[in-house]
Amino acid sequence: MKRFVQPVAAAVLLASVAALMANAQGAFDKNLSSDQRILHALNRLTFGPRPGDAEEVRRVGVEKWIALQLHPAGIPESSVLEARLKPLETLRMDTAAILKEYPVNAMRFPQPPRLTDLLPQEQLRRIQNGTAEERQAALNALDAGKRRQILAQLAPQTFTGLPDLQKEAEEARTAENAERQKEFRRLMPQLNDLLNPDQMSMAYRGSPEQLTELFAYLDPKKRAQVAAALPPQSLTAFPELRRQGMRLRQPQQLVLDDLKEGKIYRALYSNRQLEEVLVDFWFNHFNAYEAKASVRPLLTSYERDAIRPHVLGHFKDLLLATARHPAMLYYLDNWESVSPEVFSIGPFAEPVEAMARQISRRAHGLNENYGRELMELHTLGVKGGQTQQDVIAVARCFTGWTIRKPDTDAEFVFAPFMHDSGEKVVLGHKIPAGGGEQDGLQVIDILAHHPATARFISTKLAQRFVADDPPQSLVDRMAQTFSKTDGDLRAVMQTMFSSPEFFSEGAWQAKIKSPLEMVVSAIRASGAEVTDTYALAQRIGDLGEPLYGKQDPNGYPDTGEAWLSTSSLFGRINFAASLMSGQIAGIKVDGARLDGKDAAAITRELLGAGASPQTREAIEKGLEGKEPTARFIAGLVMGSPDFQKR
Repeated sequence: MKRFVQPVAAAVLLASVAALMANAQGAFDKNLSSDQRILHALNRLTFGPRPGDAEEVRRVGVEKWIALQLHPAGIPESSVLEARLKPLETLRMDTAAILKEYPVNAMRFPQPPRLTDLLPQEQLRRIQNGTAEERQAALNALDAGKRRQILAQLAPQTFTGLPDLQKEAEEARTAENAERQKEFRRLMPQLNDLLNPDQMSMAYRGSPEQLTELFAYLDPKKRAQVAAALPPQSLTAFPELRRQGMRLRQPQQLVLDDLKEGKIYRALYSNRQLEEVLVDFWFNHFNAYEAKASVRPLLTSYERDAIRPHVLGHFKDLLLATARHPAMLYYLDNWESVSPEVFSIGPFAEPVEAMARQISRRAHGLNENYGRELMELHTLGVKGGQTQQDVIAVARCFTGWTIRKPDTDAEFVFAPFMHDSGEKVVLGHKIPAGGGEQDGLQVIDILAHHPATARFISTKLAQRFVADDPPQSLVDRMAQTFSKTDGDLRAVMQTMFSSPEFFSEGAWQAKIKSPLEMVVSAIRASGAEVTDTYALAQRIGDLGEPLYGKQDPNGYPDTGEAWLSTSSLFGRINFAASLMSGQIAGIKVDGARLDGKDAAAITRELLGAGASPQTREAIEKGLEGKEPTARFIAGLVMGSPDFQKR
């Protein structure tokens, strides 16, 4: 099979590179046909049409269907989606519950008592700093158990001149390490601690039926321990067991996995497709990186509470919700940004107390990260007219916007003692001294109502939904709507969707799908049933878009050239072939509806329209002299240049 697939895949790949690198040739003043309008709306407002979607839009009418998508609260949600999301319990938990139930460390090993808890201060001083005779006498006076505990923790230099004690201390440290290893093995046993050799062989190499039999034989506790000892990929047929194992081994990874799986399920099954497209768009706009320290357990609330409720609301509300959320405060370091004068005032001027010392270690003065990205990426754009002095002033305004109880509750709080209370000037607006938290709120208001913000946000939306280089006339009208409606994002979207430019030849197939869009649209087009999205999340990451994994604050690019490398396109072809051949865990493709149809009919079924000359030629050349299955042809179509466009 591989010898047959590769030449065909190579032919499609070569066509893909040439076809996709070409810019759209259509004009923005030429209208689409009625059938094209339906397909275009589905490709831009959803994660790709499913079988029957075009007929439904035709029945309802394009304009009415768009109006419904712009008001998602009026669309009944899919019962299939609700069933798929039900096991992902962390999606419904608040941050405090996640931090409590899914801690950073899976196992909390008992820690040895501190030296200060074992001995009075004076006795400890003699052991650590006394003469050799004093150290010897103090240690000899202890009972054997306490003596071993203390010897295991003392610094090696403590035993200078005391070779017998040095040897005893080494033995104590060795014994303590052995005890810790034993406890670790008890709490997190290896597979060979749990199973006999035959069972281990079955666990690693058995069929799903054999694994089902093995897991049924084990008691619940051992079953979960075995799941924790196995690699997650080996449990693709047992998602609930994989969750149990991950919760034992890496609890916060499970929180992230729930978030990824929920995102894919929503993209696949939600009836409120535009809302899901916008949640993805705005998370990317206000990006936060899951692997930065402390951010991961906060992302569930960040997307659910700060972004989702505002994607069709007023931009100012969305901006403020992200600014105050602990995920953003952590990600761009504003939670530790303090006025440089904090440690020259009152008791903090001489940080001798424990609390002050702790604060001074964490505080690094003014942090400009959030102030800069707030203007360059979130509102004005790089060319919005701001200066470095504006960046500094904005950073000063947001000092004191920090996090209460970051390890247990992680809630926004304004801390007055961290705030720079002096006068600031931001983009020509004077912010009086003594404003406290109001300084930051005033900056949010200034930026949300700035003309550059209206242009920048309108440009990004048009770039996402119309073309990589959208017509300036459309952007200008969208910006006018933004300004006239106090940043009403639904109104801005309506201006865009009702424009002649949106339904023009210039916009038709002018966008390239991101890896997330390509993977989800392929599954939706196939009509496949998805019962587990773990493997899909990995595939999307392999194609270059790890979900919630963009390190830079500018998020993933929304223009085509970022996704058009040869290796990326080859990966898409391989994914399409794997999908249609049933090789991706958690997905059941029903190819019966394609059986008996020729390549042209299958192409029209999956693309919603006829193929381009490049795609037709590539597929025809690859199929010469062959008798491929309908599934094979469908895989080629999904890997073709036409399917990569939306």
